[in-house]
Amino acid sequence: MQARSLAGSDLLRATSRVLAIAVSLAVLAIGASGYLNGGALRGIEYWWIATLGLAILPFGLGLWTRWQSAGLMAALFLAGFAAQLALKDPLWFQHFRLSAGGLSPAMLAAVGAQGVVAAAYLLRNGGLGHLRRIGRAMGWARLALLAFVLVVASKAAMDFIASDNPSRYVKQLAIALAFLGCNLLALAAFAVALPGPALSTAVGPIAPLVAPPGADTGATPAGRSLPWLAALFVLVICAMISLWSFDGVPHLDGIVYLFHARYFAEGQLSVPVPAVVEAFGHYLMDANGNRWFSVNLPGWPAALVPAIWSGVPWLLNPVLAAICVVLLHRFVRTATDRRTADLVVILLAVSPWFLSISSTYLLHTFTAALVLGAWVLLQKSREAPSFLLPFLAGALMGWLFLSRPLEGVYMGVLTGLWTLGFLTDRRQWRTVVMYGLGCIAVGILLFAYNTALTGSPMTLPMTVYLDAFWGPGANAIGFGPDRGPPDWGNVDVFPGHTPAEALINFQQSLYELNFDLFGWAGASLFFALVFLIWGRWSRLAAAMAVITGVTVLLYALYWYVGGFYAGPRYWFMALIPMLLFSALGIREFVARMHALYPHGQAAERITALLLMLGVTSIAVFESWLAFNKYPDINNYHADYLDLSRRAELRNALVFVHIEKPERYGSAFWLNDFSDDADTPLFAVDLGTEVNRKVAAAYPDRRIFLVEGRSERYPHATVVAGPIGIDDLK
Repeated sequence: MQARSLAGSDLLRATSRVLAIAVSLAVLAIGASGYLNGGALRGIEYWWIATLGLAILPFGLGLWTRWQSAGLMAALFLAGFAAQLALKDPLWFQHFRLSAGGLSPAMLAAVGAQGVVAAAYLLRNGGLGHLRRIGRAMGWARLALLAFVLVVASKAAMDFIASDNPSRYVKQLAIALAFLGCNLLALAAFAVALPGPALSTAVGPIAPLVAPPGADTGATPAGRSLPWLAALFVLVICAMISLWSFDGVPHLDGIVYLFHARYFAEGQLSVPVPAVVEAFGHYLMDANGNRWFSVNLPGWPAALVPAIWSGVPWLLNPVLAAICVVLLHRFVRTATDRRTADLVVILLAVSPWFLSISSTYLLHTFTAALVLGAWVLLQKSREAPSFLLPFLAGALMGWLFLSRPLEGVYMGVLTGLWTLGFLTDRRQWRTVVMYGLGCIAVGILLFAYNTALTGSPMTLPMTVYLDAFWGPGANAIGFGPDRGPPDWGNVDVFPGHTPAEALINFQQSLYELNFDLFGWAGASLFFALVFLIWGRWSRLAAAMAVITGVTVLLYALYWYVGGFYAGPRYWFMALIPMLLFSALGIREFVARMHALYPHGQAAERITALLLMLGVTSIAVFESWLAFNKYPDINNYHADYLDLSRRAELRNALVFVHIEKPERYGSAFWLNDFSDDADTPLFAVDLGTEVNRKVAAAYPDRRIFLVEGRSERYPHATVVAGPIGIDDLK
């Protein structure tokens, strides 16, 4: 009888787990279907429902097992953090909207449940006593410093300063801190709730990755395939975002980069000024005599040329991202050890900052690949003195100068100073000399490029353009009343640029770094701060700190913050240092927790916590960006690309009627002004008189009229054509 009762109990428990998992999948499917097909709720609410389905999964898997409490805490954390994101604007300043209607009350309830249940669990398990013990061991003053930085990085103040609304900032900061507190409580509760005996079996094989230096960890658990698997993962994720979220087309600055690359691919430094240029004009396009060209730097468009030839330019950045993973692993492995390299590339592979920017047409992933490539070549040169390898390393740094001159100068100089350390071996003189020659050989091309387009080797096309557009010196580095554009809204707080504005920009970038680096619930900087406050420094860590400091200080001199799109873009050279600091901080935290709790399985608990946070990075934070921020961001879309592929529009002249001029960008990059092009030319509809001048300049092209996206037309739509010039009214 007892055996039957036990068997029935086991069957009931197994059935309940299956039902919970089925509910999880059903809720996920309902949310995904609603998001894709539309319905009564907003898209971001359907996204939260789908994420709620994901959150139920760990609870269902752990139900009636030793993992039940940990599964509940994981479910509450995932549901609560996703709710916090759903209550937050994904664009621009990312303010919280707690009374947005719809499912807002349910989302707030999820956050409340997350905090209350986690706090109750921790209190029941001696949470206050553990907090006092940790505080005494790690030092209350240092813990206060860590908390202070996280508070400062919890909510950006720029928008509130620009709008002179400090009371609203206080409210938004209070919400952010309440949410952060709920998140930290849930994460701590999850780590405490993990079952000791089962935990060793589950994560024991990979726990050595987080073990502190000097620990007896045995063989490296990850094996030699890890960087390649991480690279493949990054390639797939970035390609998916690039195709599904960005439609494989450029947005923002990427529009002009791609147009630039298209005429480079035809062997031209510029194109002839088109007839009636105002009908084809676009931001960052300028003319000098009869030459029309992008004012951007030439390094990144030149790198895009092979991707243009291949027909899949959207894939270049995902491929470069995968290359960065492999190069970073090689660099860190040589500079430290394989365990550290494995941990660093795992962190890179789940970084929303890296994944997002590597899914766009922006150049930052390319610059990271150039730097990492140069460093790896120099490491090889140190192992075996060579003439060729350091020259190639210098050439990569020179290409960085062609792409972003400021970063090319300071990263090139700092890397050059590193090579001077090689001179303890007399044979390394060739490394230093050849590195310098490689930098010069490629970097000097920028002066030739400037001469060709502006007539002066020291004058960038961008400088000429913005001096005319905004005023002399407006885009220059430094402080002054003439810095910056006349009016860029709240993203440029004060006229000109001052140290106070530099501090505001710094805090905005710190906020974006704290959220976008890993997407870890408002605490992405936690482990990096642990290292910076408590860690044991090495020469490599010191070098990374110098790179971070120089990056932050130099960009403090620039009027614009460089954020709002894909993390703090101007701080991208700090990505590698932040990954290394985070990895070392994880090790430091594990070491200190192990010292406090020798039998507490600190390495295993932190490993399990990091695995859940990695899932959070991709499945929650990155999906929030990919589904709610990036599709049609700033009204850029692929409608005109689809139109350009229609047979009836081959060699056509297409007039696009749009409500706002900036929406022309989605069509602009498709224009090919070469004589043998048979693709459509997209011109802005500027009225009958101008349209007829444009049509007269292209008499061999059939004319079509297109209405851009509007309330009446959800997609760009051909409304007339082919028509003749006399039909333009």
